[in-house]
Amino acid sequence: MKITSVTRLWILSVFMTGCSNVIYIESANQNSRVDYVVIHATSANYAESVRLLTIRTGNPVSAHYLIPAENDPSYGHGRLRLHQFVKESQRAWHAGISYWAEETGLNDRSIGIEIVNEFSCVSDPDAAEDYGPDALVCEFPPFSEAQIEMLVELLRGIQRRYPGIGPLDFVAHSDIAIPHRRRSDPGPLFPWRRLYDEGIGAWYDEETRLVYMERFENRPPTVERLQAALLRLGYLVEPTGELDHQTRFAVRAFQLHFRPTDYRGVPDVETAAILWSLIEKYRGGDLP
Repeated sequence: MKITSVTRLWILSVFMTGCSNVIYIESANQNSRVDYVVIHATSANYAESVRLLTIRTGNPVSAHYLIPAENDPSYGHGRLRLHQFVKESQRAWHAGISYWAEETGLNDRSIGIEIVNEFSCVSDPDAAEDYGPDALVCEFPPFSEAQIEMLVELLRGIQRRYPGIGPLDFVAHSDIAIPHRRRSDPGPLFPWRRLYDEGIGAWYDEETRLVYMERFENRPPTVERLQAALLRLGYLVEPTGELDHQTRFAVRAFQLHFRPTDYRGVPDVETAAILWSLIEKYRGGDLP
């Protein structure tokens, strides 16, 4: 009898599984569940963060990992210890209603990392229901060096386990939250450039930024082109051609990540230059 390759696989699987009724023949038609990493800040102390991320509540949330803050009185440990609440193979509930680069429901395809950081963002009580970025009042405390070192180590391990995660797939909660005004974390003090220097995530090239600065100095892009560029990079923006609240909040989210010195949601030449630089570097060229 001629033994085919399929028969060999079947014999091998029977031998390996012993008395099991399960035959495992690995298919070539599969890929990793994990395509994104979403970085969060908790806005609460360690004890409250653990409670919210592990206990069933009226609005249940979870994350794969938590990085505590060593100066948090509620922490109570001598050194930082990474916490894991959900296995990477399982779906954690951290992204909420989300969008990035034409993908929705990022809970299904991401690893969520929470960092203890008691930031606060509230809207002016006198603001209209459809308020803009100017009505937000935020305070962002810095992250500690120990937290960032622990995060870098964790992200390097994730990169090894999931090499298909691209530079623009390391995102902030504020990048993906819909609408963008819902979230501001991890905030303007989160060191995205530091991560890029460690080989993690995306950043623009300074030489390219200067080229676009010169191009846009006398003729900045229209709102319509700005909206198209934000969409091209990954942000969800309705192309209205008007500088409406949803566009300004998307600009703000972009600035929180890539131009944190001024994140009022006001599009300017530098913001546009950085946006176009990132598109050229990571999204396959300039916009037409």
